[in-house]
Amino acid sequence: MQLTQRFLFLLLAAFTLPATAQPRESVEGIHYLALATTVPTETAADKIEVREVFWYGCQQCSTLEPMLTDWRDSVTGDLVFARMPAVWNDLMALHARIYYAGRALKAEDRIHQAAFRAIHEQQNPLRTEEQVKAFFTSNGVTAEAFDTAWNSEAVTTAVQQARLRTADYGVDKLPSIIMNGRYRIIHNAKVVNHVELNITINNVIRNLRDERRSDF
Repeated sequence: MQLTQRFLFLLLAAFTLPATAQPRESVEGIHYLALATTVPTETAADKIEVREVFWYGCQQCSTLEPMLTDWRDSVTGDLVFARMPAVWNDLMALHARIYYAGRALKAEDRIHQAAFRAIHEQQNPLRTEEQVKAFFTSNGVTAEAFDTAWNSEAVTTAVQQARLRTADYGVDKLPSIIMNGRYRIIHNAKVVNHVELNITINNVIRNLRDERRSDF
């Protein structure tokens, strides 16, 4: 097995570890930060929302994507995984529209993964609507279906809401993981790679579950 393949395999394996298997503590203010104000989640009160905030132009978001998708597909019970594109400039708003148009077309994972490949592997910057439309049609979407989704009020509203939530979460570095609308996890001096990110996610999940048990 090549070194890069083995490294990816180890990272994926780490992302499948349950929260109870993590031996190391994560400390608030060091491994993760409390949001200035709690942001309402889009899940039921008895669920824990794990929200990835990403941008297609972010290299680390690109390498994290398959690992988080694998993690999402393995979670059960009280966990809910969600994605949200970060928006703080016009290019990011364009890329956010790619994500929400893909979701409107019921092709979220396919378009999401292909957008990362286009930018980071195929040197296609997806910087104009013309480039984006060609990208969608090359990924099995008809021009008519693309136009309908791209220009829909629902997609426009979703992009606007993502811009507001980016500010609400205080996101200024990507990728960011928002835990139940209360905490933000990013790469830092203690969370140095995706494996450490996963450990911190699982430890915060454990802490949130412990809080709920203590309420009874």
